[in-house]
This record gives sequence, structure tokens and C-alpha cells, in this order.
Amino acid sequence: MKYDWLLSAHDCPGFLKHKLVSRIERGETIHHTEHFHVKIPSRYALVNITDYVQEALERSSVGDGLCFVGAMHITAGIYVNDAESGLLHDISLWLEKLAPYGLNYQHHQTGEDNGDAHLKSYLTNHALTAPVTNRKLDFGTWQRIFYAEFDGQREKRILVKITGLKA
Repeated sequence: MKYDWLLSAHDCPGFLKHKLVSRIERGETIHHTEHFHVKIPSRYALVNITDYVQEALERSSVGDGLCFVGAMHITAGIYVNDAESGLLHDISLWLEKLAPYGLNYQHHQTGEDNGDAHLKSYLTNHALTAPVTNRKLDFGTWQRIFYAEFDGQREKRILVKITGLKA
């Protein structure tokens, strides 16, 4: 199998749309929920979604609070790390070594062929929570949010839920 990891930290092909799911304002508090609809064109991808999350944060008008980002599928993950291409390559090799494609996983007895995708998702986590300060993700210099796709080529969703005080 050709390992077609998308390692670019700046291209996000497959992002179809964002959709406001819920918005509640009570006094100075805002709860804002969006779904990003994605269809990554390759089976595997590590995609920097930081700019998309920051745009959702701007739409929310939250100045101080928390931003939850979650993969809404069990064959994808969300994690924070550096967007350096060598590191992304190392991460992809590490994941493939720990959960290789093509093994005869027990999960395949159900008619599926994506046992490795479930294990890779487990290794990257399904969600994260990031602090928000002064209308920005409160990250270190090199920290970025990544969507990790392990069974792509079909539509999936990413949940972004932002809660906090109005800016």
C-alpha cells in the first residue's frame, strides 16, 4: 500500500463547509458550537486545522474561555503538536509502525478493513480542550491543532465548541 499521508501544514483539502449548530448567549456568557464538514481525499492525513479553529473562535465572539475540538468519528483524531514537516513525517511513521495497515485485525472479522484506523485514532486522542485568552487560542509558539484522518475519502465532521465570556 502507498502511504499517502498529507503532511502539509498549510493545505487543508477536503474542508467542505462549516455549519453553526448552536449558539446560546446568557448575560456575558456565550456557548458557540460549529461542525466542520470534511472529506479528506486520501486515506491518511495529518492536517493543520488551527486557522479553521481560530476563525470559529472569531465567529463566536468569546474573549476568554475554552475551546473544545473533537473528531466526531472513531477513525480520526485531534491532537496538538508542531507543524514542522520532519516531525509530521516522524509521527506518520510512528503511527504506521504501531498500527500497520493490512494486518488481519479481529475487527476485520466484522467485514470492515479499517482496524488500523481505529488503533491510530486511539493513539492520537479523539479531542482536546484549548484555553482562549483575548480572543486567541492561548498556545505556545509552535503549538498547532491537527486533524488526523485514518480512514478518509468519505465525509466526516469535526466539532468545535467554544464557551466563555464575551469579548
